[in-house]
Amino acid sequence: MAKSAPFFRTILSLVAIALALPVLAVEPAENLLPGTTKGFVATPSLGDAEAKLSDTELGKLFSDPLMQPFVEDLDKQIKSRLERTGARLGVTFEDLKGVDGGEVALAVVQPLAKDKNSHATVLIIDATGKDAAAKALLAKVAASQAARQGVKSQVQAGKVDITVFTLPLKAGETIPEHVIYFRHNDQIVLTDNRDVAEGIAGRFGNAATDSLAKLPAFEQSMVKNAKAAGEAKPNVRWFIEPFGYVEVSRAIHGGKRKRGRDLLKILAGQGFNAVQGLGGNVFFTTGSEDILHRTFVYAPPVVRKEGDKNKDKYNLAMRMLEFKNSEETAPPGWVPADAATYITFHMDLKKAFHYSESLVDEYAGDKGVFKAMWENLAHDPSGPMIDIEKELVSHLGERVTLVSDVKIPVDLKSERLIVAIELLGPKSALVVTKTLEKAFKDDKAAKKREFKGHVIWEMMNDAAAEPDALQVEEVVPATGKSGGGGDEKEEEEEEEEKPILPNMAFTVVNGQLFVGTHVEFMEEIIGKGGIAPPMIKSGDYLRISDALTRLGATKDSFRFFTRTDESYRGTYELLKQGKLPQAETLFAKLLNGLLGSGEKGEVRKQELDGSKLPEFKHVQKYLGPAGSYVHSEDDGWFIVGVLLKKAAK
Repeated sequence: MAKSAPFFRTILSLVAIALALPVLAVEPAENLLPGTTKGFVATPSLGDAEAKLSDTELGKLFSDPLMQPFVEDLDKQIKSRLERTGARLGVTFEDLKGVDGGEVALAVVQPLAKDKNSHATVLIIDATGKDAAAKALLAKVAASQAARQGVKSQVQAGKVDITVFTLPLKAGETIPEHVIYFRHNDQIVLTDNRDVAEGIAGRFGNAATDSLAKLPAFEQSMVKNAKAAGEAKPNVRWFIEPFGYVEVSRAIHGGKRKRGRDLLKILAGQGFNAVQGLGGNVFFTTGSEDILHRTFVYAPPVVRKEGDKNKDKYNLAMRMLEFKNSEETAPPGWVPADAATYITFHMDLKKAFHYSESLVDEYAGDKGVFKAMWENLAHDPSGPMIDIEKELVSHLGERVTLVSDVKIPVDLKSERLIVAIELLGPKSALVVTKTLEKAFKDDKAAKKREFKGHVIWEMMNDAAAEPDALQVEEVVPATGKSGGGGDEKEEEEEEEEKPILPNMAFTVVNGQLFVGTHVEFMEEIIGKGGIAPPMIKSGDYLRISDALTRLGATKDSFRFFTRTDESYRGTYELLKQGKLPQAETLFAKLLNGLLGSGEKGEVRKQELDGSKLPEFKHVQKYLGPAGSYVHSEDDGWFIVGVLLKKAAK
């Protein structure tokens, strides 16, 4: 148990960073929290969760003596980040364990729905049977706030006495920071917003209609997960209202800083706010699974007025996210057994293409950009003159498959991906083959290769900066507008965005359109066809498939499988090399988006000292196979996933 404490503390601290509140609620916390809660995570028992987590392979990994230098550095970085965000309640992990008598819940709240800059953080602790520890904890909090020169005052909400510490104004502040706490019966509440504190105090003993528990998205996600869990009790419950959570996160960190268009606003305007919330359960060491997780994404159909001729389930670009359940989820024969990751999903690609029109136009800042772009492609005599609808889109099927691996030795471009899009048949394959020929034959940045009877077009996007590279002019709609105009447009053009994928390759193989990041990976996949063992016969894949079937997988819209000992290698090695921010892996790009400054052209500094990590061969034994399935439902998507222990050799 003692060895697991640093790892469990690390996990809780990472959650704290995500919610921008330090780790610090016998009435369920969701009954006390307001309906404006945007992020919520709770455990029914820190002690039980820690014990279970320590018995997982990930827990054992972080307890490994070889990992301790890195774990200690990670712990320091987390504490430093918490201090920079002003999260100083003066409560340690050991303090929290000492007062833990039941559920502990952490939440972020948007107190004023109309004020996108309003935010509050809340911690609710069940201290049943820990009276002395609870008193000591609150005394310590009071002392830490007094040391920060906080001015203490008392207010009352109903019959509850609330302690408020008002801290001195910092440079540039107009509203002082507060630390507020109270204890009601056996529950401790800590927050930084007086209105939220008073609201929580008023919900004790009341069936409040304005609580998180009554929020439809929360209620539906928790009910769905509880039904699937049966008698089993989760070690962690969580919930996020995605759009509100991003707004609160921005507010906590000083507001939106990234220049250019607000993608959050664009997505909401395009109907993606139909996703009202997502919540789930996490179980550690169930006996069958090392880690089991379930998530329900609540996205009910749009309620339309009587007589509305629009019968679509969702509005605008959100209509793209109608994934179809199918029995075809197993890896095709061409997917090799040694691939690191396999994903497949089903959707109507032709409809998705057309539904993307409004999204492209809004992002470009001008209606008509989408149509003008494809009309230009079809009619500009200096271009390939491709009718994108007739020569490509109308030939796409409904299944998409992604396969990846990591090339050794690991460098910035080691993660290799192939996306395979099903075509409708031999005639469609022939048409799409000709379309690729038209698209690339006169492109100076494209290189034609032939491999085992297949023509592969390698697109060297890095060459776009060369003087003789083909220049593509900006597409301007017939309206004559500039595509957004104004200072914001000028800011966006200050620095040209780099391609998401620096180099790409295209070909048609076995009735599918292949799009890849590395031409050599594409050649390896083609060369292995019919020779190398297929993934569908892999022991790891079969173990995951059996586990998912036992957990309810049948006809599903998504199926995911990965060997974590392979798929994590690239990220691990680049972290060890100190090069993760510069990497071209999907994970690195995600981290840059989450942790970076948001300024164009600025590379995020790697804060963790990865040089303290042991060689990857020492951690592989802890990394087993993982997988998940997604079932599309009338009001959203149900996701079930597992991580298994590595099979004994």
